[in-house]
Amino acid sequence: MKKIKNTVLAAVCCTGLMVLGCVGLAQAQDVTESTETRQQREVGPGVKPVEDLEAVSNQIRIWGPVLGVEEGVIRIDNQSGASFAGEIILNISEEYSKVLDGENGYPVDLDQIKVGDVIYAYIGPAMTMSLPPMTTAQLVICQVPQDRKAPDYVEVKSMEQQEDGSWKLESVDEVSYVIPADCQILPFLTRNIVMLSDVKEASTCLIWTGEEGNVQKIVLFPSDEA
Repeated sequence: MKKIKNTVLAAVCCTGLMVLGCVGLAQAQDVTESTETRQQREVGPGVKPVEDLEAVSNQIRIWGPVLGVEEGVIRIDNQSGASFAGEIILNISEEYSKVLDGENGYPVDLDQIKVGDVIYAYIGPAMTMSLPPMTTAQLVICQVPQDRKAPDYVEVKSMEQQEDGSWKLESVDEVSYVIPADCQILPFLTRNIVMLSDVKEASTCLIWTGEEGNVQKIVLFPSDEA
């Protein structure tokens, strides 16, 4: 009788372990699927997800209408599909953040941004767990004309001149830009003369493109701000 009880107990234990193992495997599969779904949402449908989104770029571009502006703070309704959807509080640091005009790249005071204005913000992956979440914006682009695209904030991976005199720029986000030889390039807030050959690896800049992706203008930031 004792042997029968021991045999039954052993069978129950084995069955329990198998159930726990199956549950654990199912949970692991759920985590994997949710991660893949998140990556597809952030990089877009039809694009192969990367194993580590931060390895491609530490910056995430979000956009949406402004919900409110206070001293050192912009509240935005994020509609980009990247990061957290809905309200995000953007802290604007005097030392770290830039708020720039989307047409010419000049600095803009926060009091010139109004509720309802659509802005674009580049933020890092770090964000508070509060509701609404908070983060510090590295760059905010505002006052973009309705008939134009917002400029791209780009960190350069490579810049190579082509045989026809044009240049090919590849960003750390793996986006390629073909730049005409006569493309306008301006320095940020200085009177220095800059040329396309001054754009190097790790340079940061704003790039304006047309509807067909042709590069129209570049504003190059100083190398010490990269």
